[in-house]
Amino acid sequence: MIAKLFEVKETANKGKGLFAKEFIPKGTIPCFECDKCKVVSASEIGYGKMSEKEKMALLDYAYRKEDGTFVLPCDETRYLNHSCNANILGTEFGFDIVVRDIEKGEEATYDYRDFYEDVRLSCGCGEPNCCKVLTFEHPLSEELKQSWAKKIKAALRLVNKVKQPLKDELKQKSIFLPLDDKWISG
Repeated sequence: MIAKLFEVKETANKGKGLFAKEFIPKGTIPCFECDKCKVVSASEIGYGKMSEKEKMALLDYAYRKEDGTFVLPCDETRYLNHSCNANILGTEFGFDIVVRDIEKGEEATYDYRDFYEDVRLSCGCGEPNCCKVLTFEHPLSEELKQSWAKKIKAALRLVNKVKQPLKDELKQKSIFLPLDDKWISG
């Protein structure tokens, strides 16, 4: 489920992307995997028999989790493009979080290295820290894990200080929000 903070637009070189309709502050929870998102096993979709081209096409609609299942988002989340300096990262708490402010009109991005694909993708994000090729190697390097952890921790400190557009939905899903290193229900 994704908050109604974004609109789908064409990008200069990546097809479609998600762009902020308004300023979105660091600490906002923009999306999470909800009950409407379809989760399927690799065998259900015949992943083992897919060609490289078919696997690449699947990435336009789904992402693979550590347990090998594929998630087909129920909404525009699939239009989050990759960046090696993403402004949204996944957390271990069942939601994604904005790790740096997203200005109105700016593209929302996610770091695909969080996924568990078995394909290689060229990266053209243009960021100074660009990895050039997404290899989806796990475990992730300590440097990357520490970089993400630092950004996520700083954003989590702000969760209860910024407006949360999905607060009611998070409560229904029993996802808890951090507050000063203690956990309280949304």
